[in-house]
Amino acid sequence: MIGKEDWLAVTIVLLLVLVMTSGCAMFDKTVPVTMNFPQAPEPIMTEPEQLEPLPEDSKELSDLLQNSTVNYGKYRELQLKYLQWQRWYDTNRRLHKETTE
Repeated sequence: MIGKEDWLAVTIVLLLVLVMTSGCAMFDKTVPVTMNFPQAPEPIMTEPEQLEPLPEDSKELSDLLQNSTVNYGKYRELQLKYLQWQRWYDTNRRLHKETTE
């Protein structure tokens, strides 16, 4: 026959086994963390300026030079914006990849 002390010991052992098995399952649940890729800054997302066409009625060399100078300036701005965009994208892609893996 099993005495009171034996029932108490068996109950404690069963409770410990129950807590240990359910505790592992309870703490094993991991929540996945997902990060969205960041939005690009507004200055590099603006529309580029259109290049100025040379007016058809211009016959002077100075008009051609003026138009070329203006268009070259716009081209250089667009080129710098493009390089900033590449630098921003590559940096953020690398950081996003490192933090999500």
